[in-house]
Amino acid sequence: MERIKSGVPGLDGLMEGGVPKGSITILAGNTGSGKTIFGTQFIHNGAVQYNEKGVYATLEEDAATFKENMRRFGFNLDQLEKSGKIMILDHEMLRSGGLDVNLRFITEKMRDLKATRLVIDSLTAFLAACEEKLAYRSALYLMHDQLKGNEYTTLMTVSVPSGSQTLGMGIEEFMADGVIQLENVVQELEIRTRFVIRKMRGTGHSRKFHRVMFLPSGLEIVPFTS
Repeated sequence: MERIKSGVPGLDGLMEGGVPKGSITILAGNTGSGKTIFGTQFIHNGAVQYNEKGVYATLEEDAATFKENMRRFGFNLDQLEKSGKIMILDHEMLRSGGLDVNLRFITEKMRDLKATRLVIDSLTAFLAACEEKLAYRSALYLMHDQLKGNEYTTLMTVSVPSGSQTLGMGIEEFMADGVIQLENVVQELEIRTRFVIRKMRGTGHSRKFHRVMFLPSGLEIVPFTS
């Protein structure tokens, strides 16, 4: 099975070298747990380190704000976009039209760029921006079929409220090939973030929690060794 490296230091060795090519992975987490940073590393480092073009669809903030926030981690997204290695889409581009229209728009941009990596941040906001009153389950499977059909390696973020025992509506994890979760926990009067791979089809992976470090260069996973 061909693997796509995540671009997140410390992660790929925990799942046989990377996520399966063409897979859909849900990245779930509390507010402030690093989902957007993680997704940006997936796109940025994919282009810089592995010469794999990518599209980042940010539905919760405008493109200019997103780029500025990510610049503090050394991610010069403007430069990569101007050089044709990545593309940033925001809610202004996707605010009108139905689910099929927006999916077609994203896949057209992926083809134009010859991109293989896709991040949708967030899945809930993306579906909410669509005008059709499709059942949530039907919408998810429509997305699944179109993205898998094009063999895009896709990462979708989902916010998990603190204390919740379910991921989104509770059906996202069954649709996805993989589920990665970031959690904020209080330890010794300090908020710390931990990470676990809950599911990755066709892949042997760690089932332990690992610590997440926030560095000037982004996220780093510190594997649990004892």
